[in-house]
Amino acid sequence: MIIILQIPNPSGLARHSLGQADAEGRKVRPRISSQGSAASAVAPRPPPVPSTRRNCFGHRTTTTTTTIVVAAAAAPETSETASPVRGTCDAAAEDVRQDALRRWIEDHGGFVHENISVTSATQCGSRGLVANAAIGLDQLEASSLVVVPRALHMDNWAAEAAICPQLGSGTRQDAFREQLGQLQQVACCLAVERAKGSESFWLPYVRTLPDTPPNPWLLTGAELAEVLERTAEVAAAGSKQVEAESTTAEAAEAEAMRWPGGPVGCRTKWAAAVEAARRRYGAMAAEVLEVVGADSRQLRLDQEGLMWALGQVVSRSLGSGRSAGLLPLIDMTNHDSAARPPLMMLDDRDRLVYAVTSIRGGELAPLEPGQELFISYQAEDMSPLQAWLKWGFVPHTLPSNEAARGWVPGRRRDPA
Repeated sequence: MIIILQIPNPSGLARHSLGQADAEGRKVRPRISSQGSAASAVAPRPPPVPSTRRNCFGHRTTTTTTTIVVAAAAAPETSETASPVRGTCDAAAEDVRQDALRRWIEDHGGFVHENISVTSATQCGSRGLVANAAIGLDQLEASSLVVVPRALHMDNWAAEAAICPQLGSGTRQDAFREQLGQLQQVACCLAVERAKGSESFWLPYVRTLPDTPPNPWLLTGAELAEVLERTAEVAAAGSKQVEAESTTAEAAEAEAMRWPGGPVGCRTKWAAAVEAARRRYGAMAAEVLEVVGADSRQLRLDQEGLMWALGQVVSRSLGSGRSAGLLPLIDMTNHDSAARPPLMMLDDRDRLVYAVTSIRGGELAPLEPGQELFISYQAEDMSPLQAWLKWGFVPHTLPSNEAARGWVPGRRRDPA
């Protein structure tokens, strides 16, 4: 489903927003300025007060709602205490990679505002896009902050165009197009491009992807055991805190919020969901290898590489239904339900592009130095379990009675 924004639009341009869920799509022909402005679609908003809201469970404890405080208390990993300290060489290498990605996007017709940088100095401690200098209303009205051309969307169509010519038979090509889903096609393409190394057109993007995707179904051994143990701790702490803050009349409701079976039941359900997801995605990877057949050796495809790629695509995919996949740089933007998904539109040269600007609550929101640029992942229709399996965190806007049952992240979505 493509969502048409129902917000003021004095220029009369049709703009479609993209979410991270696959659905049906429709064609659009809006126009923007040469720098990809989406600003005229919304009303201006004064600079916001520096935010202290959490945008996901398990990071900062900056709100007072029961659910969030409980989750944070049981998952003490924060950006201050959990992130590994990077050395100067690591930081310099990351800067080089980000500069190369920015140049690559701009060289292919995109745009990145000069005051937007990639950093781990964000609210949740996860790598994101932050203003390194003030970005006022006049700048937001003049252009979008990030614009990525359609040619740099690694979606299912791009995957077909890249992979099918490398398959040795028409039967395999047909199977790739017709048997595999969008997720499998894009993951196959990403795994192949990663294996190419310096020979890949997508190298500037692939080099910025995290070594380990955030999906809990990729965790094993001690890491997984630690996450599962925390779910039990949170389930127990959540029930105790709710009961402590409840009146006598609320006691029955507090009891109903307990996870069925208590902490052990919480951990058991969590573990079962992880194992089921691991089997499901493992079967998807095996199916890709079956379809590719003997060509997998030439493409340097294997189960491990496909599972890595599936995790990246599951946690980062953006699209509009018939076209879903990876949007370089835009997919580093963190989630806030008050923001908007990326906009899909045509620029003044009839090129399809994807644009992001600072919007909160349907209004343009100027950014002060250090403030973060957000997009919405459109998570509101998801259960906490679905969100955690997909992104590795649970947005605080999901139902609090579910979140209090222990759905906290095992790791950040996009670690520094």
